Amino acid sequence: MSKVALRKVGSSLVTTIPADVVRELHLDEGQQLEISKENGRIVMIPMDAKLEQAKASHDKIIKKYRAAFQKLADV
Repeated sequence: MSKVALRKVGSSLVTTIPADVVRELHLDEGQQLEISKENGRIVMIPMDAKLEQAKASHDKIIKKYRAAFQKLADV
């Protein structure tokens, strides 16, 4: 386990992710992380850009064809 410090940048607090963690999790600069709090802990989950793009496409199609999908479900 690594220890890191929080630093103030503008009105935010930032920290670094140790290089060994970056390598192990195959993180890239600019990659988005989902951050949440669980049981008093900070949890960051790397987001997969391809998966996020697929989810966005799925949501767009569902929204556009909602009525058609509902008709199919009612058959």
